[in-house]
Amino acid sequence: MASSEPPFHAAYSGWNTHAAWLSKFSGYQGGMNDSHSDATRHRIAFITIGQAPRDDVVPEILGMIERPVLCEQFGALDNICPEEIARHAPAPGEDSLYTRLANAEHVIVSRSFVEARLDEVVRRADEARYDLIAIITTGIFRPFGARTPLINGQQVVDAWIESLVMDDSRIGIIYPLKRQIAERDLRGHATTIRNPRAQASSGESSSLEEAAGKLKGCDLVLMHSVGYTEAMAQQVASLTTAPVVTARRVIAGAIRLQLMQIDETPAIRPTEMVERLPVHGEPLTKREREVVMLVLDGLSNKLIARRLGISYRTVEIHRGRAFGKLGVTSAADLIRQILLKRRP
Repeated sequence: MASSEPPFHAAYSGWNTHAAWLSKFSGYQGGMNDSHSDATRHRIAFITIGQAPRDDVVPEILGMIERPVLCEQFGALDNICPEEIARHAPAPGEDSLYTRLANAEHVIVSRSFVEARLDEVVRRADEARYDLIAIITTGIFRPFGARTPLINGQQVVDAWIESLVMDDSRIGIIYPLKRQIAERDLRGHATTIRNPRAQASSGESSSLEEAAGKLKGCDLVLMHSVGYTEAMAQQVASLTTAPVVTARRVIAGAIRLQLMQIDETPAIRPTEMVERLPVHGEPLTKREREVVMLVLDGLSNKLIARRLGISYRTVEIHRGRAFGKLGVTSAADLIRQILLKRRP
């Protein structure tokens, strides 16, 4: 299924307050007088459910962040051939995702297949120690475990809407696919859409004007896909006379806030952490300190061995001796001792 832009389907509901390895894109967004060096820019891993790079999405999000950053893009479907992707089209009744490939074609894929692929992409991004991981998509409801701060586009959009809806508000939603209206209603749209008065338009709308026409009278319209641009939002606003927000703007706002929080949180380097720990007996050797600092950086013994150019067994020996001198028995115990030392 190929298309230059997503089709449009509309839904509206009356809600009350009770009720997005290894295609890369590197760059930053900043003014002409931007004096930030690469060392001071935060590193962000943008993850899409399709294939990277998403140059139709990421540049606009970068502009909305309103600060210089360094970023790389990764896609759940990177390095997968079209035939393999086609084999993972959603079965009848199975949740679907609509996304774009590197050749600009759009495809419909099974949510479960994409989520399994995302697990691996998030894991690799987490190991790469970015400052922030951003899943720039909607439709992914499940959480992902990571040490790195992570923004899930769907959860951000849900939280944003839930914070705004008022009694008897009518919120219009534009989805890429008609089938997603039923899928989101069946799911309850995470925690946000759960009003039994929710209604959905019918018919295979392929026109933005047609979808917008069904949402006249709404108090707010959300364009529920990162594929929808700000220009499209302005068009819908002119047709509905309602405020219109895109998913990419909501996600960009969450990224901006998360970066501000990172800036306000003082970082403690692993070297400082080790220096705060009391050593029982002999001081740590240079190699033992290196191993402990990499443990604090979240690396496994295997990755530490690769980083230091030594064997896995040698890492185990240095780690065991260092832990003995520090009076800890595990990495968790080591971190707990550091946290105790930070208390006034």
